[in-house]
Amino acid sequence: MSTQATGTPPARVFVKVWDPIVRIGHWVMVLCFAALYIKSDKFPLHVYAAYVIMGYMLFRVVYGFVGPRAVRFWTFIYSPKTMVKYGVDSVVGHPMHTISHNPLGGAMVFALIFIMLGTCVLGLMLYSAGQEMGPLGDMVPSDWEDEFTTFALFGQEITVGLKDLHIWCGNIAASLVTLHLIGNCWASACHKTNHVLGMITGVKDAEVTDPELKHYTQVPAPRFASNLTGSVGPVFTEIILIAGILICIVWPLIELFAWVNRFIPSY
Repeated sequence: MSTQATGTPPARVFVKVWDPIVRIGHWVMVLCFAALYIKSDKFPLHVYAAYVIMGYMLFRVVYGFVGPRAVRFWTFIYSPKTMVKYGVDSVVGHPMHTISHNPLGGAMVFALIFIMLGTCVLGLMLYSAGQEMGPLGDMVPSDWEDEFTTFALFGQEITVGLKDLHIWCGNIAASLVTLHLIGNCWASACHKTNHVLGMITGVKDAEVTDPELKHYTQVPAPRFASNLTGSVGPVFTEIILIAGILICIVWPLIELFAWVNRFIPSY
């Protein structure tokens, strides 16, 4: 008798999904964004962290076409209808399971790449307009810092500078990162799996009936994942790992960077 007939969920196996390039890039992004956002007044730390983010985002765009199957964009491009259905199904507890990014997670990848690149470009322009530094040198007019564009809203003329646009985009990026964290915890509850561990070990679980399973290499379950998840459950494991990484690793490194910032030459 099939598992579908008995109502028993299909058995799961563990597969290698995320390669070291993606995992290292992800955590470097976490560190750099936290550093430049929390210590936004620290120059040139803010600028150098932005350079790293922009470089990795550009690399990620290329890697999304030539990288391993799980990171290629076409594996997590879904129609709006599928994304809405996934969102509704996740509320009622029956969302589709994917080996790569789920429909909403895939949309978040594209949103983050777009907003990060946009924020970095505005930052380069602002750095040029305000301080005549960076790759653009003095190419951007200085008055663009506070008066980049003017538009009419409700009969009023509003002037917006590069500084305003850069701050707004940065806050949007921070909001998306927050939604990303919440979405990870929600997905862990829905799928009874852990996404942070997946980004640490590169290993995720998949149903034995998943047709894409043939494209991935099966591996033993990570011992750490089994022990921690088995003890407190996938959601609390996710929360513990996120809090632990932010408090024990990211925050001390940010403070270290802020101290080193005093000795870094500007560019």
